[in-house]
Amino acid sequence: MNRIQHLKKIASVKSNAGIKFLTSAAFPGSHCPLHTSLALSTNIRGMSTLVVGTAECSIYSRNVVKKARYSEETLHWMYVLDSNEVVFGCRKGVIDAIKEMDKEGAEAIMVILTCVPEVIGEDIEGIIHEVQPQVKARLSSVLMGHFRCNSHPSGYWKTLLSFGGMMEKRDINSNIVNILGRSTDEDNIPMPELLMELEKKGFHLRMLAPKSDIKDFIGATDAKLNLVISPYMNPLADMMDKQFSIPFISLHEIYNVLEIDETYRKIEEILSISWDNRFDELREKALMAEKKAEKELVGLRYVSTGRNPIPPLALAFYLNKFNMIPILLHMEEFYPDDRQWAKKLEEVGINPFVCHMVNDKRDAPVLEELEPDLSFGEIFEGTGKVPCVSYLYELYGQIGYERTSFLLNRIMNTLENHKNKGGI
Repeated sequence: MNRIQHLKKIASVKSNAGIKFLTSAAFPGSHCPLHTSLALSTNIRGMSTLVVGTAECSIYSRNVVKKARYSEETLHWMYVLDSNEVVFGCRKGVIDAIKEMDKEGAEAIMVILTCVPEVIGEDIEGIIHEVQPQVKARLSSVLMGHFRCNSHPSGYWKTLLSFGGMMEKRDINSNIVNILGRSTDEDNIPMPELLMELEKKGFHLRMLAPKSDIKDFIGATDAKLNLVISPYMNPLADMMDKQFSIPFISLHEIYNVLEIDETYRKIEEILSISWDNRFDELREKALMAEKKAEKELVGLRYVSTGRNPIPPLALAFYLNKFNMIPILLHMEEFYPDDRQWAKKLEEVGINPFVCHMVNDKRDAPVLEELEPDLSFGEIFEGTGKVPCVSYLYELYGQIGYERTSFLLNRIMNTLENHKNKGGI
């Protein structure tokens, strides 16, 4: 444990600054949040972008824009600051660029500020407020300075949250449900049973995610309910609740069968429907998996690596049901919602070390020295002595009873297979 004493425990973490690297390394950094912000924006139909920064940011941006899904329909410009603007600001130049993009027919423009304009304190909100009445294009902005974070996830949730600034108030249509976090063309990912049942009942499901149309975001305030299936979408859903009084339910955070029961009842109440016995079979399978887990997982100590895409704090709270003990959790970023989960963990006496893992070769020995019974996510460069629950990305987009069954059975199968192989 001496090799992780430099880390903080989750109860004392308040921001990204509290998430320390597990081991030191010459590390160039994860993707800049500019990358994810720009990639997301360029994959929204009708969304043009204006990146404001240095020449390096411009070159980086060009590589991202090459893969833009709707590049022929939209504009993707880079505003490169000169030496004078680095000192005195770029307000006039950015306003002129926005007006020029508007003349060229941009329908909506996402202005992305990178490190330098953010460091010099350029007031992008003031710029947007000043120029919006002068142009037809809908404007929004986001601050993407890499110096504020270890990695790239903020490029997703902050950009999605900024889409809310383009929304307009509309009358509620009781037949529309927004699905925050699923794209319209994700045919390769199984449609959750809950969503299929809503479609059978005649609800129109508006998918809000990359590859959606900006018009879908602008008009999303007419929905009766927001169902959130991605952690990146929670800040936007919370904003829509506060500003437009659209209730939301975060389905990606719930694993306990009894909590799923309550959540499904809440959906029934909001939408004035009845599930009848539609989910009875799925519920029974999840209950059976939980009962089996109560015998096989009790007291197991575990770690979570950078190869675990499941938000670790909500998962740790659920696994406490089986008295499983988290030793060390990788956190790609400290999300806004993580504060509530950290508090919940503290209330039940769970306070694991948290860290950021980037150096497989040096991290693996540290993880194995902790002698966990299980790892969520692979331990690359390890000896194989720790059973690893792998391919957890297969849980992406899954919710409800079937996800709980899948997760618990994957954990128990991993332990059984490792035991059959005799361990290492």
